[in-house]
Amino acid sequence: MTPQSAKAKGKRFEEVVCQEIEKMGLGFAHREIGSGSGKRKGDIFSNLPFLFEVKNQKALNWWESINQAKRQAQEGNWHQDKWALVIRDPKTSETNPNCYALIDMWQFLELLKKDQEPKIKEPDRELKWKLENLKNTISQVLKEL
Repeated sequence: MTPQSAKAKGKRFEEVVCQEIEKMGLGFAHREIGSGSGKRKGDIFSNLPFLFEVKNQKALNWWESINQAKRQAQEGNWHQDKWALVIRDPKTSETNPNCYALIDMWQFLELLKKDQEPKIKEPDRELKWKLENLKNTISQVLKEL
């Protein structure tokens, strides 16, 4: 494969990842021009709290790719542990690929912990006032029935 077609293959997969981030309703995402060679690092710019390094290769050097993602996260004013290595399974089609994301284990555990936390721990004053009004309104409707 020529270097130019390898770059085009990588760009196509970056576009797929961006589309999927937006399709899931996670905000905006677009390819980073120059793939992190400029001021912003990583392959994808988004409002998510992770730096994305995207790989579309048959033979992946895992440790080199992880180190690249970590280094770019640190250089790009991100937390050095908030990186994600997104990989396409080369045995699947480019139009409907199987994709995998590799992240730091401690970040993964933090995500699991956040998922188990209640959405609202204690109602704030405004929500408490609305809930009280709702309770009073329901009581009044029940009295009329």
